[in-house]
Amino acid sequence: MQFGTMNLDEDLYRSLHNDLEVCRDYVKQIALGMIRGGVSKYPIFIGMRGEMDIDMGLPIVNRNDFDISWNFNVSHLEDFVNKGLVARDKAADFIKAYRNPNEFMCVFIAEEDNNSFVFMPYDRHRELLN
Repeated sequence: MQFGTMNLDEDLYRSLHNDLEVCRDYVKQIALGMIRGGVSKYPIFIGMRGEMDIDMGLPIVNRNDFDISWNFNVSHLEDFVNKGLVARDKAADFIKAYRNPNEFMCVFIAEEDNNSFVFMPYDRHRELLN
């Protein structure tokens, strides 16, 4: 599994970006609260659209409540390691790739054919950086 920003299908990126516009500030508050509260230094938001839904993390955004395409749950690196989604021996690589949580949200895209991590900027005017 690749850590760090990856090239996403343009439609997938646009859909994710547009939906996050609706809840971006809320997501940032949750991430910073997790860090300040000592839950984890590595919050991960799980994005699911369509019928895809995984039993991981805590639900924070329901697509039906916001008229968007994506549901978002929140979890963290330690949970991903415990559940085997990130191998213990790859946790250090993940931490190296993890971007500043004051500027970027880490999103695990849970799609049927595409399970991957991407870092999306909180700044609405900033593009996805490679």
